[in-house]
Amino acid sequence: MKKKDIVNAIFQNSDYYKQDIENVVDQVFELLAQGLESENKVMISNFGTFEKVMQEDYYGVHPITGERQLIKGGYRIRFTSSKKLKDQINKK
Repeated sequence: MKKKDIVNAIFQNSDYYKQDIENVVDQVFELLAQGLESENKVMISNFGTFEKVMQEDYYGVHPITGERQLIKGGYRIRFTSSKKLKDQINKK
C-alpha cells in the first residue's frame, strides 16, 4: 500500500476534499519523523512502536565480487507491532 492508496481509501469513505486528506496524511508522517528524531520512539496504541536505534559499522560481502567491505553504521528504524495488530494480521 502506498501513500496515495491511503489517501484514496480515506477519500472514498469521507466527505473531505482529497487535497485536505493528503495534507493530513503528510502531517502525520512528518510528526512521526519528528518524534523519532527528537524522542527516539513513537508509540501508537493498538498499532505498534517505531524506535530509532543505532547500528554499529559492520562488514558485509559484496554480492558480485564476494569481497568483504565495511558498511557504515547509522540510525535505523525498528518497528514492533502491538498484540492487537499481530492478532489482526494472523486471523485464520
